[in-house]
Amino acid sequence: RKKVSGRVSGFYQRTEFGAWAFVGGLSLAFKPLSSLTVSLGSDWNRTHSTAHWVAVIDDATAAQGQRHVFSGMERRELVMTGRINWILSPKMSVQVYAQPLISVGDYDGFKELGRPRAFEFQRYGTDVGTIAYDPAEGFDVDPDGSGPAEPFSFGNPDFNFKSLRINAIFRWEYRPGSTLYVAWTQQRQDSADPANFELGRDAAHLLGAPADDVFLIKLAYRFGK
Repeated sequence: RKKVSGRVSGFYQRTEFGAWAFVGGLSLAFKPLSSLTVSLGSDWNRTHSTAHWVAVIDDATAAQGQRHVFSGMERRELVMTGRINWILSPKMSVQVYAQPLISVGDYDGFKELGRPRAFEFQRYGTDVGTIAYDPAEGFDVDPDGSGPAEPFSFGNPDFNFKSLRINAIFRWEYRPGSTLYVAWTQQRQDSADPANFELGRDAAHLLGAPADDVFLIKLAYRFGK
């Protein structure tokens, strides 16, 4: 019932293997009128994984015929959520929802599982074999140097995923039991600049991305009394 209310939250954890995660959140709700509520919230996640799965490579010279490729990975993610609920009259209302998201992942230190059922790894180019990177092709790995294993390759898994979702719904009960719905949705996505988080630039790319718009009308009519 208060005009302004809010929430602040935070969470941090760390594992014995060096992985860690931080999650923080902030939200505010405004009620300037008894019929109008506006809420804004944001969540910031930052995690560091020491063994994030990348790929499985078939190799007859490896244990159990496969090489399991892992990497360290740092992920940064910002999610914002906005809502508007406006009761225009007992029979008419408007609801608006918007959620922009930016999620960035940076992979580093590719390695393979040392032996089954153990948290042990051998890093390419340091502990075993060689690794080379080509921006156009991805990573080329020779897992055992001059040994019998065949070289293999995989694409760069770095990412920068940005999305925006907007939903707006108008509802009007024009007669008892009969309702008109008018809805508009929009979605935008962009993946430029993988592994590189920069809020201003990423937001500009997202707002400039092509939009998919959908407009719907639904009419429900109740027959009889």
